[in-house]
Amino acid sequence: MFLIVAALVALVGAGVVWLLLDADRLGDHLETRIGDALNMDVQLGQPPTFGLVRGASVSLAEVELRREGQVVATVESAHLRIALFSLLAGKVRPLELHLERPRLSVERFSPGVFNVYDSEAETGPLNGLSLRRLRVSDARLSYLDQPSDLEWQFEHCDVDLRDIRHAGGESVQVRTTLAAEGELSCKRLSQGQLEVSGLALEIHGEDGVFDLVLDSAAAFEGQASAQLNVDLTPDSPAFSLTSSLDQFEIGAFMAMVQPQQSTHGTLDFALDVSAQGRAWQDIRSSAEGSLRLKAGELVLDGFDLDDELDDYTETQSFNLTDVGAMFLVGPIGLVASRGYAFTGLLEDSDGSTRIDQLESEWAIEDGVARARDVALRTPKNRLALTGGLDFAQYRFDELRVAVLDADGCAIVEQRVTGPFREPEVRQPNFLVVAAGPLLDLVERGIQAITDEDCDAFYSGSVPHPE
Repeated sequence: MFLIVAALVALVGAGVVWLLLDADRLGDHLETRIGDALNMDVQLGQPPTFGLVRGASVSLAEVELRREGQVVATVESAHLRIALFSLLAGKVRPLELHLERPRLSVERFSPGVFNVYDSEAETGPLNGLSLRRLRVSDARLSYLDQPSDLEWQFEHCDVDLRDIRHAGGESVQVRTTLAAEGELSCKRLSQGQLEVSGLALEIHGEDGVFDLVLDSAAAFEGQASAQLNVDLTPDSPAFSLTSSLDQFEIGAFMAMVQPQQSTHGTLDFALDVSAQGRAWQDIRSSAEGSLRLKAGELVLDGFDLDDELDDYTETQSFNLTDVGAMFLVGPIGLVASRGYAFTGLLEDSDGSTRIDQLESEWAIEDGVARARDVALRTPKNRLALTGGLDFAQYRFDELRVAVLDADGCAIVEQRVTGPFREPEVRQPNFLVVAAGPLLDLVERGIQAITDEDCDAFYSGSVPHPE
C-alpha cells in the first residue's frame, strides 16, 4: 500500500510539473512511469483532470493495474492535492491522496512470491514520503493463499491515515522512520464460513513501531477486542497480539462447520501470542504465548454422551475425538482441521449432552499449542485431553482424549496424529478390561477394581462429577 501511495504521489506530482497543460500526454506519461515503478501495466480509462479549488489537484479515473495479463487492482478514482505554492516554486509537495472504491486481488504462490510483487526481487532506494492525509473509501481486498487454499475477503473498508512519512533510502531506513496515525474499518471480513462484522481499528505508528487497537468487531454473536504491536525496525519484524472474544455463541460457531447441529451456550476465548519473522512460515514457527477457552453450561442436542459411555460394548465403536474436537480443542482445533470428520457422532443420535464445566488452556511454544489444562465435565463423566496442535507444520502432535476415573486416571483413550487435513484417528484404547457398564469404572476408579496403581492422565482444575 505504501509503495503504491509513494508511486502515485511522486509520479503524479512529477507529471504535473512536466506536463501541466497537456492532459493526454500526462496520461500516457503516468501510465508508463507508474507501471515502471510498480512493475505492472497501468491503464487510465480517462485523461487526468486538474483543479485549483482548495489548492492544486490532479484526478485520475478508471485506473487499472495488470501484471502478466491479470488484473490485480482497479481504482474508480484517485485524487491528489498538491501545495500550490510549491508548484510556483518548481517543486511538488503532495498534501492529500484519496482513493475511491479500489479493488485489490492478492495471491501468494510461495514464500515471498505474490501476484502483485516479488518480495525477493531487488529494489532500489525509495524517495522520502510525507503525506498529510491518505483516505481510502469503500475498498475491497481479496487475499488467496495458494499453498493452503485459504481465501480472505475484506469488504466495504475505509482507511483514514494522517501524517504518513518516512525518510526514504534503503529498506532499513524506510522501516525505521515509517510513521502514520489513523483509523481503519471494514463492514465485513470473511474466510469460508467464518465472518467478522463491524471491524474498527485505531492505528498509531512512529519510527517503525505500530500499535493497532481493535475498537470493535463481532463474531459468532460475541464481541472481540485486540491489540497488535508490530515492530518493523529489526531485520525480522516482531509481532505481539493480545485478543479476546467474549460470550460468543457455540451454536453460531457450530453452524459454520455443522449447520444441522444444534448447540447452546456461550464461551470466552483469549489469545496472547508473540512471534517474529518476515515469511508466514517463520511467524508461525516462532509463535509463543497462551490461549484459553472457558465455558459454564453447554448443551449439545442429538447426542447423549453419558448414555453412550454408560455401556461398555457400545463404547468400543464410540469416537472420543468427536467430543474432543468440538469442546476440548474448541474453535482453534476445528478451524485447524477444517471440521474434518470430527462431527460424525452427531448423526442418527437421540437425547442431549450437558457440559456443566469446560476448561481449555494451552501453552504455545515454537508454533505448537500444547494442552496445559484441558477437560470437560458432564453430570456423570469427565473427559480430558493432552498433546498438541502444531500450527507450524499443520499437524496434530500426539493428541489424546481420555475418559477419566475419580483419580484422574485414563480408563479409555483415543489418539489423533498426522496432518490437520488427513489425520490418523485411532480406535479407542481400553486401558482396563472389565465387564459391565463403564460408569462403574468411572465412579469406583481403576484401583478399586484392578488393585493396580496408575499414572494420572489429568490433574487440572476441572473436578470429577459428584
